[in-house]
Amino acid sequence: MRFVQALFTTIGLIALAEAAKHYLIVGTFSTNFLYTVEYDDAAETLKLVKNTTANAGSAWITLSHDKKNLYGTDWNADEASFVSYSLKDAKSIKYETRVFGDPECRGKKSNFVAAYPKAPYSVYGNYFYGDVHDAKCGMVMSVHDNGTLHAALQQYMYADDSAVTGTSFSADSQYLYSADKVGNSIWVHNVTEKDGSLDFLSRVDMPVKGADPRHVFAHPEGQYVYTVWEGTSQVAQLMTSDLGKLYLLQQTYPLIKDGDQLSDFWAHDIALSANNKYLWASNSASNPNHKGYISAINVNDEGLLGDQLFLTHTTSGGGSSNAIAPSSFDDRIVAKTGNSTGFIEIWKMNDDKSGAKVVAHLDIDDGGGCCANAVWYS
Repeated sequence: MRFVQALFTTIGLIALAEAAKHYLIVGTFSTNFLYTVEYDDAAETLKLVKNTTANAGSAWITLSHDKKNLYGTDWNADEASFVSYSLKDAKSIKYETRVFGDPECRGKKSNFVAAYPKAPYSVYGNYFYGDVHDAKCGMVMSVHDNGTLHAALQQYMYADDSAVTGTSFSADSQYLYSADKVGNSIWVHNVTEKDGSLDFLSRVDMPVKGADPRHVFAHPEGQYVYTVWEGTSQVAQLMTSDLGKLYLLQQTYPLIKDGDQLSDFWAHDIALSANNKYLWASNSASNPNHKGYISAINVNDEGLLGDQLFLTHTTSGGGSSNAIAPSSFDDRIVAKTGNSTGFIEIWKMNDDKSGAKVVAHLDIDDGGGCCANAVWYS
């Protein structure tokens, strides 16, 4: 009897040890706040633990490689710029600096930001809105030794018909892939090892008019790259060559169902799960009377996409967001934000992989700013 009790006690302790509280940082569009949210994976609850007044409304945020810095865009700035914050932890966020680009080529708003995962740890920003000719550029920013933004290192060009809405680095960090929504193409730039500056390598036009790639994500094995087509609500896959060139594969995956009107939706985001088992994808509804979609696709060890496991309605249309952030600790768990009413949710895949459901929901109503994208701090 004592052995049985001891066994159950041990099992209980193991379960408690495996359970954890995880923290996310959430950005906003038009309100200058950063929200720190706690997810308890045992109780499956979300709660707001810190509201940090920020120096920007960041429609996109990203963490540095060591999670000691947070970089963001600024939705509200008259002159498009990028901001950086130092982090002691997920609840201790301190504004450090702001970097402006070339006034001749920075668009109306800063739109996307990505942090290079290797030395020299450069930061890459993109612009959007306004005259599209002002959004045809990207900017490479250098950082101080402590990781805070330092200065504009390079202003590089796409094309007159370009406006990039998302970027991703290759597995070996040698290439930067850019999803050019307005130019309906994906660009490949070579990353210079010394200072992080970029050299143009190639541009791949999408085979479907109006596909409009919104985001792009590279598999860590290096052979495959994924993109979500905003205009046609599809996920597509590309193969890479040793020279970094991309070749589009034929098969695509739908992010709307039969009977849906294409004009009522705009596909939003894609990202790989913690151990690269699944590619998660989301779709927003541009029609306020509709809900968006969330989906997951099987991924093999090399990165080739397999079966689409499910395509499930989200709880709202998503507004300007519906961004997804797969957790770093469980392939089945993904955070999803929504801007239509201002919230963050945790979705969990069913055990049989036939669907997913919301296991935790937190409303953050700050007058229309929240929520943009979220990043997992832990």
